[in-house]
Amino acid sequence: MKVTAAFALPHDHYDWNQGLYQLAMVTRNCLANNDHENFRKYNVMLCNYARELFKIPNLMIIEWKPSNDIMLIVLDGTPDGCCHTAYDIGYHHLPEEYKGEDGKYSIPLIHSQEELDDTLAHIHSMNILHKLEVTDDDD
Repeated sequence: MKVTAAFALPHDHYDWNQGLYQLAMVTRNCLANNDHENFRKYNVMLCNYARELFKIPNLMIIEWKPSNDIMLIVLDGTPDGCCHTAYDIGYHHLPEEYKGEDGKYSIPLIHSQEELDDTLAHIHSMNILHKLEVTDDDD
């Protein structure tokens, strides 16, 4: 499974979408409390909500940095209803564009609605949304 795009929403941009941040914090708190059953449930809800919100039907991973920024990682898969973490793929699978001069990978923070729109447009333009569509040849 390959990472095709990634971006992070700063926690101080709560006003962009209160529902996303509230759901993210509930999910994060379940993880912090070792409540893995509810974590899985809420993480699936969070991923589904983010897919719908950003119009990205691909499989998504959502992680939190200690600063409470929300990182969204878009994979070249399709939603499978499972809970995934960044450890499933490893950060070294991030595209080269996320690699810094120090050799470490970092996910860029989105600081404005315009940056978010540009990022989403980039994801769509990569045609990752349609390349895994199943064609029906049974006719």
